[in-house]
Amino acid sequence: MTTWTPKVPGGIRSQWAPEEFGEWKTSNLLVYSTQIKQVRLIHIENVYRYMHHYLYEEGWKGINGGDKHFEDFYGEYRDQQDHKEIRWWWRMEKNPGGIFGSHPYFQYKVYIDCLTVGMKRVEIMYKGKKIKPYMGEFLMWFNSILVLDKNNWFKKPPEGNRVLNILEDFFPRMIYKQRVREQEIELRRFSERFIEDVKFFIGMNRNAETRVPMEPENQWF
Repeated sequence: MTTWTPKVPGGIRSQWAPEEFGEWKTSNLLVYSTQIKQVRLIHIENVYRYMHHYLYEEGWKGINGGDKHFEDFYGEYRDQQDHKEIRWWWRMEKNPGGIFGSHPYFQYKVYIDCLTVGMKRVEIMYKGKKIKPYMGEFLMWFNSILVLDKNNWFKKPPEGNRVLNILEDFFPRMIYKQRVREQEIELRRFSERFIEDVKFFIGMNRNAETRVPMEPENQWF
């Protein structure tokens, strides 16, 4: 089932929950939406570095901050028991143009909101070394969107160009229907792979899901 989310930006929210209504003329495709939660020993700095490195190597760029700056917000809070809460919001985009560069019609966007609750450092031995990871709850909200008509060809056609007005009803639903489906599948594949790799990194995989880490374990310590 196709899920539409309005093109009108809803502003930054603490947990980005996309509006799931609208019609195809005024909306983009909500391709993938999920939330993960882990309560266990987590080296939160390594999770942050892993996700940032992963997305940068995949070619994602910050919507507002350029190549490596994904972050729209970062905040840290402590209570009297020294429990730490960390929030960060990432807003990213990517052009699916491949070897041809930027695609004139499509654009990928990803929204990631992370929250740690009640995190506190604990000292443990790991491979003969003392490390101090955080223990607490880690939550992540992930949403990926396929932007259609990113240059507003049909919404703001050149003055006197009635052809684009006529094509607005037919282009995405008939002429470009297969291309839209292909881009939707490609973005969903990336989204599922990214989420599964993050879940594996933070130890959420089931016992039957035996996989080889992308890098040696000490890479992120």
